[in-house]
Amino acid sequence: MGLRIAYSQSVSPELLANYRAAKTDKEKGNILFNYINTLSAKETNTTDNTLSLLAWFRKQNDEVGLDYTNLLLARILIGKGDYPGSLNLVFSVLPRFEKREDSLGISKSYAIISAAYFDSKNYEQAADYSKKEIEFLTNGDQATLSRAYNGIGCIYGEGGLPDSGMVYAQKAVALDAAMKNNQQLALSISTLGENYIAAGEYEIALPFLRRSSDFYSTKKATHGHRLDAYLKNDFAQVFLATKHFDSANHYANEALAVSIPAGVKDQNMRSYEYLYKSFEQTNQQDSVNKYYRLAMTMKDSLYNLEKIKTVQALGFREELRLQEKEAEKIKAEEDRRTNIQYALIALGIVSIIILFLLLSRSFITNTKLLDYFSVIALLIVFEFFNLLLHPFLEKITNHSPILMLLALVLIAALLVPLHHRLEKWATHTLVEKNKAIRLAEAKKTIEKLERKELK
Repeated sequence: MGLRIAYSQSVSPELLANYRAAKTDKEKGNILFNYINTLSAKETNTTDNTLSLLAWFRKQNDEVGLDYTNLLLARILIGKGDYPGSLNLVFSVLPRFEKREDSLGISKSYAIISAAYFDSKNYEQAADYSKKEIEFLTNGDQATLSRAYNGIGCIYGEGGLPDSGMVYAQKAVALDAAMKNNQQLALSISTLGENYIAAGEYEIALPFLRRSSDFYSTKKATHGHRLDAYLKNDFAQVFLATKHFDSANHYANEALAVSIPAGVKDQNMRSYEYLYKSFEQTNQQDSVNKYYRLAMTMKDSLYNLEKIKTVQALGFREELRLQEKEAEKIKAEEDRRTNIQYALIALGIVSIIILFLLLSRSFITNTKLLDYFSVIALLIVFEFFNLLLHPFLEKITNHSPILMLLALVLIAALLVPLHHRLEKWATHTLVEKNKAIRLAEAKKTIEKLERKELK
């Protein structure tokens, strides 16, 4: 993955205290993401801090902490241009989030998968995973929903579908403006501008880019190195398209001044491309050759054939996993329905036998036989309720074995008294029926004897 495990950084005691105090997996995940995001905003070395967290959680054998930290590492790998490494990490932890039904972990996984596909220029898959992320944002978190809308707007803009991109970017702008969230508004406004760039409407795009830049220059919002370089390259792109070559060169060089020290390779490539195209327009062949070579070298580093094939293979394997998971889900549901039908058939057969024993007017039955069939009936009824309620119990107990056991004990506690009452009634009915049969037989015997005596 190109990352070394760092043990030199100590893990923040305050972070660990907050993490230990968290009651749910979702709370733990939010604490870790907020911590790393805060460090990133302060331009602290997030890589070493994240790797230290990974080492600590591994030592504690904390699966939840490890999975969330691996998501953070996957996000870092995207910035380093290692898209296969990022996808491989996320696809390895996503099934565990699904098993725990951790909606935050699943939505974060989808967001990072989308980002990896976006940066590797797989725009269709990037949009699909961003839309999947939205499906898990059911907690009314408008800020996260806005970021998801903005991401889709950015994907469609880069993918050459600006009409669709504008729809999502406008949704993000509307939400951010309503929340008065300047931090996100600065980003969503720039995304709207980028979609106008994609549509070739540069004069409309420029005011949006300037408005976004104003948020950062007036400190109403802050951004990291990548967003800073991205916005400067947006300006370079507009000025190159409108043939303001000096301005295009100025902003491309400003973007390089940010992206090279930070190692933001995709923005390095953009800057080199704009510079060689600008110099090509002004017939400066030496500069064209220089920046063209730099752009192609960076492009090969980011999008070489081996990486593209690896990304495609990872996506294919994940698609197969999802298909297998869906097939298993369908089969499990079919098996459950079949088992319920079998339980109902068995209950029907036992019920008919019991009713026959109770209602037959010429068949004397031992009460022990009735007890035997009533116990079988109780077991079948219990199993029927277990099959019927199992998905619901799994959902409300979050797959906790102890809570599942308590729920089943509660069902049994309700069924057993009812069974005893029915058994008592059935036994009484059976005894009375047997008495009646014996009495009838006795009367017949007496009548026969009397007839014999009369003869």
